[in-house]
Amino acid sequence: MSDIARYTERQAVPRAQLSDLNINAVRDHIEIAVRRRGYSGPIDPVAYLIEHGCLVPDEAGELVPSLAGVVTFAREPHHWVSVCGIDLAEFSGTRTSTADLILSRQIRGNLFTIIDRTIDLLWARTQHSARIEGTERVEEHAYPMAVLREVTVNAVVHRDWSYSGSYIRIQIFPDRIEWISPGGFAGRIPPNGLTLETLLNAQVSRNPSIAQILHHAGRVESFGMGIDTVIHALQELGAREPEVYDNGDIFRFRVWGRQLSEESPRPLVLTPRQRRIVAEISARVTATTAEIQIVVNENARTIQRELRELTAAGVIVAEGATSNRRYRIPTS
Repeated sequence: MSDIARYTERQAVPRAQLSDLNINAVRDHIEIAVRRRGYSGPIDPVAYLIEHGCLVPDEAGELVPSLAGVVTFAREPHHWVSVCGIDLAEFSGTRTSTADLILSRQIRGNLFTIIDRTIDLLWARTQHSARIEGTERVEEHAYPMAVLREVTVNAVVHRDWSYSGSYIRIQIFPDRIEWISPGGFAGRIPPNGLTLETLLNAQVSRNPSIAQILHHAGRVESFGMGIDTVIHALQELGAREPEVYDNGDIFRFRVWGRQLSEESPRPLVLTPRQRRIVAEISARVTATTAEIQIVVNENARTIQRELRELTAAGVIVAEGATSNRRYRIPTS
């Protein structure tokens, strides 16, 4: 396995070739960029890759994939960039104790897949409830979807690829979530140190090519607005202000959620079995009853009952005919 973590986003990946990139995926990506983002640059896949630093000349002058190209469009990015992924862990207590570990997942794939699966899993593992006010169904969430999405995307966009063997880590606790990215912002932040205010004003972009590609794909909404969106969403939620930490080697963004009212007449608090089912669906993106049954190790009738309850509560969505039904996490 080639470990190229010492390279920056526009440097060539040793031994990777153009044929290692999924050109059909690039075509689909460009179509989305044109239709949804008003993209007006090159539409030929190879020209797009060159324009955005995904193909670069090697020492012999031949075009080869860069790190940015591999982590976004390679068929097997982890084969070339071993640290392309997110490690997620959930704890029942307030510390990172092995005894309190209740979920551990390694999320791998290209950056689009990593972001989408991570957000789905975070949504599934955090608390949600609903109540009826008059004829209206009012939903409450411990964390707004915008917060989970924006902080995850920022962790991916701004990670330092020079840290060999270091993955982005996300830690879920009962009262908070922490996103930890390899590499701090030393030398990029004013001398007084890193605070939310300096982070909002710094406009730091460690991997601009990757950020641009993710913007075209719809994962980055507005450049420089991600943290603003997070702060605003948390203020509306009534949650405490996030906390940032940077020691030069790691960057940590810590967010506290809102404790949902126990008085909600229709709580959506999942049982341990239901949480295992939802986590499995999140990891697979979609799953059948049979696939879930193998992992959860319960009889088919029990799984079907749990799936009906989760579907009725809006935690998961059922798609397809009964004989070929698959389940997924809602996208919004």
